Amino acid sequence: MRRWFLSYHSPDEVLAERLRAAIERQDAGSRVFFAPVNLRAGGYWQPALAKAIEEADAFALLIGEKGFGPWQELEYYAAHDKHVKFPGFPVVLMLLDGQPAPGLPFLRQLHWIISADPACEKDVARLIDAAAGADTKPAELWRFTSPYRGLSAMEEKDADYFFGRERETVEVLEALAAEGARVPVLLGNSGVGKSSLAQAGVLAALRRQGWPARARGVGAWPAAFEVSRGWCFLSLKPGTEPLKALVETFLRAWQLDPTRPAWGERRTEWVGTLLGGTSSLPDLLDATERRLEQLHQAPPPAFLLYVDQGEELYVRSEERQRHRFSELLAQALGDPRLRVLMSLRSDFLGALQGDEPLFNARRQIDVPPLREAELREVVSRPAELLAARFETDHLAADIARRAAEESAKDAGALPLLSYLLDDMWTQMVTRGDGMLRLPMAAMELGGVLAARANAFLSHHPQSEEALRRLFMLKLATVREDGEPTRRRAPRAEFTDEEWRLVSELAGHPNRLLVTATLQNGETYAEVAHEAIFRRWQKLREWIAAEREFLAWRSGLESACRAWQATADRSKNEALLMGLALAQAQGWLAKRPEGIPETERDFIVLSRQVAQRRIWRVRALVGVLVFGIAAGLVGWLNEPYLSERWRWFATIRPYMLAEFRPHVLSLDREQALKPKDRFRECAKDCPEMVVVAAGEFMMGRSGTESRNPRELPQHRVVFAKPFAASRFEVTFDEWEACVAYGDCEPHVSDANFGRGQRPVINVSWDDAQRFAAWLSRMTGKTYRLLTEAEWEYAARAGTQTAYFWGNEIGKGNANCNGCGSQWDKQQTAPVGSFPPNEFGLHDMHGNVWEWVEDCRHSNHGNNYNGAPPDGSAWTAGGDCTRRITRGGSWTNIPVFLRSANRDWLFRYFRSDMLGFRVGRTLGP
Repeated sequence: MRRWFLSYHSPDEVLAERLRAAIERQDAGSRVFFAPVNLRAGGYWQPALAKAIEEADAFALLIGEKGFGPWQELEYYAAHDKHVKFPGFPVVLMLLDGQPAPGLPFLRQLHWIISADPACEKDVARLIDAAAGADTKPAELWRFTSPYRGLSAMEEKDADYFFGRERETVEVLEALAAEGARVPVLLGNSGVGKSSLAQAGVLAALRRQGWPARARGVGAWPAAFEVSRGWCFLSLKPGTEPLKALVETFLRAWQLDPTRPAWGERRTEWVGTLLGGTSSLPDLLDATERRLEQLHQAPPPAFLLYVDQGEELYVRSEERQRHRFSELLAQALGDPRLRVLMSLRSDFLGALQGDEPLFNARRQIDVPPLREAELREVVSRPAELLAARFETDHLAADIARRAAEESAKDAGALPLLSYLLDDMWTQMVTRGDGMLRLPMAAMELGGVLAARANAFLSHHPQSEEALRRLFMLKLATVREDGEPTRRRAPRAEFTDEEWRLVSELAGHPNRLLVTATLQNGETYAEVAHEAIFRRWQKLREWIAAEREFLAWRSGLESACRAWQATADRSKNEALLMGLALAQAQGWLAKRPEGIPETERDFIVLSRQVAQRRIWRVRALVGVLVFGIAAGLVGWLNEPYLSERWRWFATIRPYMLAEFRPHVLSLDREQALKPKDRFRECAKDCPEMVVVAAGEFMMGRSGTESRNPRELPQHRVVFAKPFAASRFEVTFDEWEACVAYGDCEPHVSDANFGRGQRPVINVSWDDAQRFAAWLSRMTGKTYRLLTEAEWEYAARAGTQTAYFWGNEIGKGNANCNGCGSQWDKQQTAPVGSFPPNEFGLHDMHGNVWEWVEDCRHSNHGNNYNGAPPDGSAWTAGGDCTRRITRGGSWTNIPVFLRSANRDWLFRYFRSDMLGFRVGRTLGP
């Protein structure tokens, strides 16, 4: 009796069920492991799947109309691991005709069956023959997959088609085996294939648990790698926050949902303890092992951490995090569970030499450009493996020779070569002849991008000015040596029209830009390769005309990063001063559109602080003269005088001019009616809406949710009206408090934008300081809403899940699945969606909102004991944790319901978290 394991993507369950029945019908006495039948609801699926594969006699990987699913990847690796240990164990790909083959390592070496109906008798017979050992590889594999990756790095799944780097792969593996306490650093020019070497070479060999097939002069597989296929492989790019990137790669191994608040909470906690020195990288390893045990999975025998594009540490990363990241890696190398690998561009060797912890722990491995003989393999061998042919016998050699010549002039020739080959492959598949063709005139590799850019410009002549702004002001920066280089620009820096142009330039057939979305939801764009700055003459002319401005802006970005990394107590000293500030103000006046919003805010803050210094000096001089005359100098001190002078010279005049003339008189306040709007300042303070007195049923009703925290449903009565801010508090309003109050000045906008977007990354305590400032400016009682007030205002007289109904619909809010342009990307400007019946906007989605109430865990965190009058529920609660309501831009719709509630530590900050204010109205 043969035991089969059938792997399929759940949307293709109908086809999989037909195939299962056909196998059991034709393979007499066989039994097929089929998830809906064999997996127990509520059980731990991954151990059950692994056990079923271990007990199986044959494995069938079905790729149907819906493609390849995430669970199938786990199943495939388990099956391939068994195939490596027991070569007689058959692993068969059952591919629906017309579907692309999945990107998986070593897939080419397996049995393939291409079928218009995988459940038909004829092809099921072929499947059974394959399980018995018959060779069923199709003759024209080139129809189903491409071995060339264009401008992208090759990954583990591309290991079958990775050639030319056997020597370097062996060198890195030997370094990892012999020197676990050192970091092999792959050092080479841009575009020589460092990332491909790490992923398709080194990591794939460790997964395969064997030397590269064509490696020569190597001994037995190292004992240190005896169980390397079972390691936990982690990879990251440092980005602007390397500790955040480090923690996130471990959290992904924990199998947490990145859309849940718990993800952000754990990330923030780990980043904080790693940065503060109270935890280490081995602590993260320990936590990962404990988490896997919770999931009933065996802890891995070792961890390998790959740091891709290590140069980001020195050009993008916040300085304090960068230094701590290097320390953590160097200190953790003594842990026998951990090995680290890094790739780095050679022009950052000097920066690495200045990074003492990493430099002292490095094992440098040079990655030179591929030579002509190696390039011939890169060009020809993948095509041979997939049964494709070049038009002439010498075409592959000619391409390799020209690529070698280009490499002498352009270090980035290898990805451009792959780009060219990928285009050839696409055209071949379109023709359907299995023949790779290329006119010799098309072999100018460095001209591929320039030719495409010129072609785009000739077909869209009206877009030249937009292209100039895009490439010059968004996607280029100029180094100190005057040479332009690529710049990664976040989505928030682009208008919608600019992003449409970005998307067009990134798509086929242009491929001039790359766009991507990181795990944390950050979307960015950058040029596909730096060769475009050298080879596109039009772009060189544009940059030459703006070189002075671009070079200055590069220095400004560095100064801004240094300021952001400075400890709070020294932050003012890191702002621009003197000549640097004067230059910045000049450029800001002339070229505001070319300066990102973060840097514009940096200049404005520098100017404000410089002006305050001048006022402070003048004040001190005046007060000291007065003090001497009065004989009081002995008890006066500078901090006290500075603060009093700031009140009398800055804050009080601002309050008298901007707030007090607009504060409601008692008569006007008593005349307010429900839905009336008022603002008690000239500008930059919240517009308030009057919410009528009344009553409602608080909590969920019916089968809306199973969350016990939303029960019991209970009646709440509001004896008096109150006011709530029409919108969530914005950055413009927050920054008024920063300039003329006591609000935290260094609140990040996560590159979403400031202005009329809701302020984010603020704690409950930060929100309280803002409300206290409003109260001080107006003489009225501003505060956070109570939880009952919030839900009453959100429902606006309804009892449905959302104020518009029970379904999320489209275009009603900003969330992960709300159908808006901001979904799962960033916050939306306030007021982007229609208001509810009370006149309030964004009560559902955009950002979670702090409210006044404490968490009550002694009541099961439900409503038992909640006050019936709508007041804040604080007595008897854990007030280190405060309630949040409303859901955010990154949450799925269920979290946006009026009844949904959550809690966070009062000091927690997140790019999903803001607030709105309330105001107590007089009688």
